[in-house]
Amino acid sequence: MSIHENIKSARLAKGWSMEQLAEAIASAEKSAKPLSWQTIQQWENGTTAPKRTRLKTVAEVLGVSQAELSGVESGDRALVELDGDPRDALVVSKRTAPYLPGFDGLSIPVLAQAGSMGTGVDQLIDEVVVGRLTVSPDWVSRTIKPLSNLRNLRFIHGYGDSMEPTFHDGDIMLVDIGIKDPDIDGIYVLEANDRIYIKRVRQRLNGDYEVTSDNPIVKTVDDLNAAGVKVCGRVVWVWNGKKL
Repeated sequence: MSIHENIKSARLAKGWSMEQLAEAIASAEKSAKPLSWQTIQQWENGTTAPKRTRLKTVAEVLGVSQAELSGVESGDRALVELDGDPRDALVVSKRTAPYLPGFDGLSIPVLAQAGSMGTGVDQLIDEVVVGRLTVSPDWVSRTIKPLSNLRNLRFIHGYGDSMEPTFHDGDIMLVDIGIKDPDIDGIYVLEANDRIYIKRVRQRLNGDYEVTSDNPIVKTVDDLNAAGVKVCGRVVWVWNGKKL
């Protein structure tokens, strides 16, 4: 089950209302600011998910492990712990008979955030995981190079038309969030003015970096060296959708 279903299931198993769960979490965090029951409702309906800094508390209050809460099964899957936090973990299948040759099952988190291929999305990159997509680790090692580390892979959605025809509105992108230096010309996830962008970054002859869009209709050129611009990762693969 997903993290949303697991939170609801664990809450009901304790016989708690959403208000009671919110009060228990606030009490465990010793927070002066009460947690609203609407936040719990959003977690359970899939609108949002607990931030990584709160996940451990939610699991402890509900009396389950972080792995169980995150939707990691104990039978045919194994959680590879990284830094002791399941949100930084990879879920690797332990099936002895993979359903495709070389497909061992590398489960990559899908973030709630999206990147804009236009004027920017009012969301900061945060580890709010709303699901997972499984790919072949053999395919990743053969196809996606260079890569900082498997643990740094995340999926996000792109919105807007400024990167067409390279990307299209709604495409799913695989991002290596371990890459913070644009030493390779390519597509990057950028944070500027509290907004998230997906843009092409190139290094000029003078050593500066320029930020552009692939859509010829969009002719803006920005300076990556401007104050407040942060590189959040590099887009290493994209799944383009096409209606048939």
